[in-house]
Amino acid sequence: MQNSVAETVSVPGELIDQLSRAYQALVDNCEQLKTLSDDDHRADFEVYVPPFSSTENERYSAHARKQAIVDAVGLTIDDTQSRQCDAGIVCASGETVSVVEQLNETKAHFKETILKIRSLASGKVAGSRETVLKKALKSAGIQTLDLRECYRQIRVMPPALESISWTWATSHARIQKLTFDEAVAMAEGLRDRDEDLAETALDILRRKCAPDEILVRRITLPNQLRANYSYLEKGEIQRKSCPISGVVIAQQKMLPRMAWRENPVSRKEVPIRLQRESKIEPEPVIQSLSIHRYVRGHA
Repeated sequence: MQNSVAETVSVPGELIDQLSRAYQALVDNCEQLKTLSDDDHRADFEVYVPPFSSTENERYSAHARKQAIVDAVGLTIDDTQSRQCDAGIVCASGETVSVVEQLNETKAHFKETILKIRSLASGKVAGSRETVLKKALKSAGIQTLDLRECYRQIRVMPPALESISWTWATSHARIQKLTFDEAVAMAEGLRDRDEDLAETALDILRRKCAPDEILVRRITLPNQLRANYSYLEKGEIQRKSCPISGVVIAQQKMLPRMAWRENPVSRKEVPIRLQRESKIEPEPVIQSLSIHRYVRGHA
């Protein structure tokens, strides 16, 4: 039913052409960035990429810079799976910074094009938007793209960066409240993966949950990398913090003061936390969907 509805939604050829042009602009900017970054290293712009190697000297090398930029501009699922460098800092010339900013604008335009295509299935059954998008990507010959990477902006740090330290947020999760009907719809969606799994999920929901019950989906997220940094602005030091995904670009030739911390997962550390009373039952009612019930009286 889902596919048949989606198949009736045609993607105009003009929009497919627009998608192809937006993707080609991404590729062109990525290639330009790789070339300019290599030129920067030859001009003695510094770099530090801690995940590149366990050897400190290698983290400052031309090879580290090259790998960091290659990973930063990866656009496909294969690129994402082979990524080595998810953190670091690359000092860059004004010309290179301009190309990074242009690439970020190109990424935003590509995302707008994707949203236009998804909107063609607006008002259709759940999943139609994704089906229409898959058709469009296949028509443009770019069905192996990792859309999240195509959207991800490369962070450009403020000028006159004085210091940067990396740290990890280790206890965060995404919490989503669900009605009973929304949980049922999610269980129905399992049929594309496993018919028996869907039936089991639906049976548990109907036996254990009331039709007016509020449920919650709790998805534990991986450790999140954050950066604390300071920079000079109008003669005063400004301090800020932000989430980080991938290397950042520094608008200067020399590295700032730095402090790198390894991911606690790689160090096999178990953080010590105070136990707090949770409003959510610890065991999910639907394991495959991470759906939990609230503790009685806390919904």
